[in-house]
Amino acid sequence: MLPLALFVVSCATTTKVEEPKINYLDISDKDQIKLIDEYWTVAKRIEPRYPISAAKKNVSGCVDLIVGIDQNGKAQGYKVRSSYPKGVFDKNAAATLVKWKWQATEKNKDNTPVLTSIRMDFSTSRNPSDPEYLQNCQNGKFGSIRF
Repeated sequence: MLPLALFVVSCATTTKVEEPKINYLDISDKDQIKLIDEYWTVAKRIEPRYPISAAKKNVSGCVDLIVGIDQNGKAQGYKVRSSYPKGVFDKNAAATLVKWKWQATEKNKDNTPVLTSIRMDFSTSRNPSDPEYLQNCQNGKFGSIRF
């Protein structure tokens, strides 16, 4: 019985389902960030959860993500381009993007999938004054969605 079970498990684990390759239009560069408005608009935006440990310490920060928006208007993968403080808000920002939904614009009749950059700011204050936060997160390089 054990050899049969091992055989079934090994067969199940060796089967690989190929996902279709998506050809994204890359508009993630800081000079192209405004182009997202020509392709997709956010139809459903969920605010990320602020990590309890960061809130207790009054830590503010930001995460700049490169996100793939597929032809259905859903996030299909991400890469953290930069974050401050490193690793503190990354998981919360990425987990939120999976719940977002985009709608193709009238110009994007073909529902062209794109890679774009989204930066999320995390702050416990409306006007954070921490010099390191200001230096790392308020440099104006990327579009910002503040939470």
